Amino acid sequence: MTALQKQRRVSKDINLVYDLREKDNLTQLTAQEDRAVIAQLKANLVLPNNKVLTVGIDFDSTSGYHDNAIMVMDDFGVELIATAFEVKYGKEHADNVRRAWNNKQTENSPRKPSYLLVQKPGQDDQVPNVYAVCGEERHPPKEAPASIS
Repeated sequence: MTALQKQRRVSKDINLVYDLREKDNLTQLTAQEDRAVIAQLKANLVLPNNKVLTVGIDFDSTSGYHDNAIMVMDDFGVELIATAFEVKYGKEHADNVRRAWNNKQTENSPRKPSYLLVQKPGQDDQVPNVYAVCGEERHPPKEAPASIS
């Protein structure tokens, strides 16, 4: 670790490493007055063949991830989101969440999704978009996945 990095253990299985170098904001995103806004995440996915795939998740692009509110990465998180959807939007939408998590995106997909992204709806009476992603072998650039809702 360099002098420009800081490490913080949040829990036994969550470790944050900060790069303290300041960079200009070249995104279209604006921070809130009292909260930072996530512009990009880098995820190293351990694949079923024990290889690692690195995926950059860019929230300031035409990728379809604008207004992302929730990232779900396991069965427990999916059940929480599905239960919330069932209460707020109905059983059909909750079942869509569960189905998207428990099934491959296409018949030829090599695996089930690695995570779900849930976006804030544009209006109060709309159901949030939910994207099941990282179950495909390749990730085409600038091609947004279809929402499951």
